[in-house]
Amino acid sequence: MPGFLPFVLHLARAARNRRHVVALSELDDHLLRDIGLQRADVLAVLAQPRHRDPSRMLKILCCHGRVFVERVRDGFSPRPASCC
Repeated sequence: MPGFLPFVLHLARAARNRRHVVALSELDDHLLRDIGLQRADVLAVLAQPRHRDPSRMLKILCCHGRVFVERVRDGFSPRPASCC
């Protein structure tokens, strides 16, 4: 049972970050663009299963853009950006 506590902490962190992303979804489109996101980005990460941390995918979108996400989806592993 040594992996139980880290798993519970991961779920708690994912739930907290999901609440923050829900708050982002309440911003208008102009403010979302200012931080490098689109409403579709926020809605897409909120559609992920609840045990996943939606803020991680938003961070990838902000730092690397959609090209990075497409490359990861296709199986490549590009270098992380300096902002992350």
